[in-house]
Amino acid sequence: MQFNSIIVQNENIYLLIGLLISYVMFYYGVRILKIERNIMDLIFNSFINGVLIWKLSYVVLHPQSVLQNPMNILYFNGGYVGIGIGILFIIIYTWLKIKKQNIPMDSYTRAVVPVYFGYFSAFVWIRVIEEPQNYPNILQAIVAVCFFILSSRFKSQKTLLQITIWFHLIQFEIALYKTKFVYAGIISKEVLVYISIIIIFLCISYWSEKQGRKKAAMDEKEGRRNVANNIALVAIILSLSITPILINQQETGRIVSPKTVMSNSFVSGKIGTNKGEVAPDFELRSISGNKVKLSDFRGKTVILNFWATWCPPCRAEIPEIQKFYEDKKNNNVEILAVNLTNSESSLNAVKEFVKDKGMTFTIVLDKKGETSNLYSIITIPTSYIIDKNGNIRDKYVGPMSYETMDRFITSIQ
Repeated sequence: MQFNSIIVQNENIYLLIGLLISYVMFYYGVRILKIERNIMDLIFNSFINGVLIWKLSYVVLHPQSVLQNPMNILYFNGGYVGIGIGILFIIIYTWLKIKKQNIPMDSYTRAVVPVYFGYFSAFVWIRVIEEPQNYPNILQAIVAVCFFILSSRFKSQKTLLQITIWFHLIQFEIALYKTKFVYAGIISKEVLVYISIIIIFLCISYWSEKQGRKKAAMDEKEGRRNVANNIALVAIILSLSITPILINQQETGRIVSPKTVMSNSFVSGKIGTNKGEVAPDFELRSISGNKVKLSDFRGKTVILNFWATWCPPCRAEIPEIQKFYEDKKNNNVEILAVNLTNSESSLNAVKEFVKDKGMTFTIVLDKKGETSNLYSIITIPTSYIIDKNGNIRDKYVGPMSYETMDRFITSIQ
C-alpha cells in the first residue's frame, strides 16, 4: 500500500472555505444588499486578519513547541484562546477603521450582521456534512440559515442587534444539550463563547441605543428603561435555559445532556470503522517485542493513532501526543500508536526515532500493512477515538493538538 503525507485537516479546509465564503459574501453585500464597497472591504479585511491571528496565535501560546518544530505552525492553531484573540483584534481593528473612515454605525451593522450569519451558516453546514447524524448541529444550521434570510430583510440597526442577540441565545440553548460541550458539571468552551458573544452584543446594543438617544434627543430616562427591560429579558431566558440543568445536577451530582442519556443507542454493535461501530480487534507486536491486542485496553478510552516516521504531520503531533499521554495516563486513557512499518526504511530507523523523541506510550508495528488495510487508512496521521467498551466514537484525519485530544476524550468520559 502506498501512503502520502497530504493531510485533510479540518482547520485548513475551514481556512480555504472561509476565503471562498468571504468572496461570496463580499459580492452578496455589494450586489444584493447594496452596501458601500468600503464597508465590505472593512468586513473582508477584518475577517482575513482575524483568521491569520487565530492561526498564528499558536506561536504565542506554544513558543517552545514552535522552536522545536517550526512546521507546527502549519498544522495547529491557537484553539479557543486563539479565537478569543482573533475576535478581540477584529473588534479593535473595526472600531479604529470606522472612526478613521467616518463610517456610520447603522450602515456597518446593516452589512456585518447578514455577513456574519452567512459565515455561521456555511461553517455549521460543514459540520452537518461531517456528522449527519448529529441532530443538534442540524438544528443549529437551520436556525443560522433562517436568521441569515431574516437579517437580510431588515435595515434598522436596533432590530439587527436584537436579532443577533436572539440568535445567540438560541445557539446557546442548543449547545447546552450537546454532550460534546456539557458534561460532568463542566460548562464547555462553546457555551462560554456564546455567553461572551451575547454579552458583547448586549454592550453594543446598549451603546448604540445610547448614541441614538443623543442624536434623536430622546428622553434619557425612557431609554434606560428600555435597556433595563432588554437586559431583564435576556436574564430571564438565560435562567430558563440553565435552571433545568442545575436542578438535574443537584439531583444526580452531575450535568447530563439528552445525548448522554441516549449514548447506548449510539452503539450499533456492528464491527466496523464507522462511528458507533465496534472497532475491529487486531494483534501486533509492540516495539519491545510483546504481543498487543486492541481488546487488551477494554475499560479504557483509547486513541488509536496511525503514523510513520517519514510523515511531517506525524512528527508534528508526536510531542502533543506525548504530553497528553503523560498528563492523562492515570485517567484511564491509553494511546495505541500503530506504526506503518511496511512503509518505513527499516525497523531500526523506527526504534531510533521512538527513542530520540522520548515516546513512552504503546507503539505497535504493522509490518505487513494488514491493520492499516483493516482500518482503510489512506492518509496519515489518522486517529480513532475508542470508548471503554471498544466502540468508535470519532475519527480525526490530520495531526491532533493537545486541545483536540482533550476535547475528544473529555466528551465521552
